[in-house]
Amino acid sequence: MELKSDARGLFIEGMIDSTELSNYLKRKFKDEDIQKTYESLTKNHIKTARSQDITPLSKFWQTLDESYKKIPPLKCDKGCAHCCHTGVAATKVEWDGILNNILKNKIDLEKVIERSKRTIDRVRESLRSKKNLEQVDWHRLVINQPCPFLGEGHACIIYEDRPLDCRLVVAFRGQCESKKLEHAQRGVVIEETVGATVIAKIQHDQTPKFKRRKFQGAQPLKLLQHWLIVWQEKNNKKR
Repeated sequence: MELKSDARGLFIEGMIDSTELSNYLKRKFKDEDIQKTYESLTKNHIKTARSQDITPLSKFWQTLDESYKKIPPLKCDKGCAHCCHTGVAATKVEWDGILNNILKNKIDLEKVIERSKRTIDRVRESLRSKKNLEQVDWHRLVINQPCPFLGEGHACIIYEDRPLDCRLVVAFRGQCESKKLEHAQRGVVIEETVGATVIAKIQHDQTPKFKRRKFQGAQPLKLLQHWLIVWQEKNNKKR
């Protein structure tokens, strides 16, 4: 089967079918190279993070940023926010990183919630309906609506700590012309193949031992709107 990529190794249909993307990655990168990358990102980099007094997640973000500098220049730029109008999900450790960013930059989360009331109310209503969560098309609840953290000038206000969902949507062929993300690419650098598992391992290792379960290679994801609801409800209880 022919790989759906161009001469530069950019996967053409990465945002269309995740199964095709997965198969593409397995064929593009050798299993032993993928395993070496995972081990490096979950062992060596964690030690380096401690020596640099940063979190393991921040270290991984740095590594991913560096990896993208080795390939054709990204066309994404400040003010291009087409990919910021879809559902963005994050693990708890990613959300914790976002909260640290919010604290550092003194961002008013209540204003963020008010600005995104439309999509947050949709997610809140779905949560209250007590439907089987696996049967809810979460992304459909927020599609074509701006991300809660999309600020003035179409710029992300938590950019340094944006989750993996955002970091893997990148464009090499010029500015996206629609919110369908047809110009967005994935499957370019080997770090992408293990990114989600690395983040899951970081979260697992940071969980108190008495709460840990056997590592399964993944961690639960919630839409950013869902995390904002969790934060608001927790904050209201403190008052």
